[in-house]
Amino acid sequence: MKPALMILGLLIVVGLVLWLLDRRARAHGDDTPVVEPPQGCSDDCCTTHSTCPSTQMLTAECGPVTYFDDEELDDFGGRGAEDYTDEEVEQWRDVLMTLRASDLLPWRQSVKRRGLVMPGAIADEFMLRVAEAQ
Repeated sequence: MKPALMILGLLIVVGLVLWLLDRRARAHGDDTPVVEPPQGCSDDCCTTHSTCPSTQMLTAECGPVTYFDDEELDDFGGRGAEDYTDEEVEQWRDVLMTLRASDLLPWRQSVKRRGLVMPGAIADEFMLRVAEAQ
């Protein structure tokens, strides 16, 4: 029982010292902002980003559609992921491979807003590129 009381007393003393140091730092104007990780982020991203990729995609739903020199993809509107020929999949791949890493998520949002569905193979390659870019 005596060791438990000693540990409790030590914890109280440490807590009091930390509280006093914090109070003293605030009195001297040390208001260094604390960087918090993004709230509600379910992506597997590091917390050094200001926003998570899923949040970036949601906020990009407003405003005009941005094109990435991929206007030819608009011809594929109304198709499902499995409704593409090999040549058409190559058109998607050509566009995907020319994108910079920073343009991947905005491009995906542009494709989504234009009502286009990526071919299954391209969707997989897109996810791999996004994972590599992070």
